[in-house]
Amino acid sequence: MNIAKIIIVLILLYVGYRVVRMLRAGSTGSVKGSRADAVTSRGEDLVQDPFCKIYVPKSQAMVKEINGHVHYFCSRECIDQYISKKNN
Repeated sequence: MNIAKIIIVLILLYVGYRVVRMLRAGSTGSVKGSRADAVTSRGEDLVQDPFCKIYVPKSQAMVKEINGHVHYFCSRECIDQYISKKNN
């Protein structure tokens, strides 16, 4: 009769272990979300703004030629700040 009790306890421990493991797997953030407006179309190149260092899709970037070099910016404000920083 003692062997039957040991087997039942082992089965309960195993079931408890599986339940805890399943609950932990659900809370670790296995589902990853993304912002819809942050997704670019497939195959589009990203360019880095030289002032604020963020990446923007090339089709949405503002283009400015400075000293013979083409630069891509995320906004007009970054262009203005980049130019003022270069002039100082």
